[in-house]
Amino acid sequence: MADQKFHKGDWVRVADDLGPSMSHFPSSIDAVVIGSYADQYGGGDSGRDHYSLHLKGRGHSSWYYDNHLTLIERNRPDVLAEWEAAEEVERKRVSDLTWIFAQPFKDIEDVLTKALPGPSVVALAACLGFTVDDLWGSRGEGLTYYERSLRVLAMAAPFLVAHDEAGWLGACAEFKAK
Repeated sequence: MADQKFHKGDWVRVADDLGPSMSHFPSSIDAVVIGSYADQYGGGDSGRDHYSLHLKGRGHSSWYYDNHLTLIERNRPDVLAEWEAAEEVERKRVSDLTWIFAQPFKDIEDVLTKALPGPSVVALAACLGFTVDDLWGSRGEGLTYYERSLRVLAMAAPFLVAHDEAGWLGACAEFKAK
């Protein structure tokens, strides 16, 4: 059985260039290894060369190949704990409805094209009675999340443009009552 290059808790740097098949993945970023595919799901040698990572400021992402990673330092779960604490502070800030409704949206199109942070969308969906799992769907597909997030934003857009948090909460109460 082949040894794997990285282990849970290793602090790594993701390469600048991930190649064309992974160009949509975040690159040029520090990360902490969550585990290899083999660590998490089995699979023998074939699962020891790709990893699930916690990307600094971005959260978890899978599957990066070992040739995309450079070791910074072994066994640094404290780095992960520090990042997660900072991310939780930011998540609370951007999921606050007052913060969300204070954003400078010009019109409905601006709401639909401006990249609101994920926790903001989750907070808006929660007002309608939906959970983050409802947004992602049963298989956790990004396309499902994207489609459902756009639906939530389309519903919230007139209220966001008008900075009408109270109106949004009233509309959500009516929606949930149906």
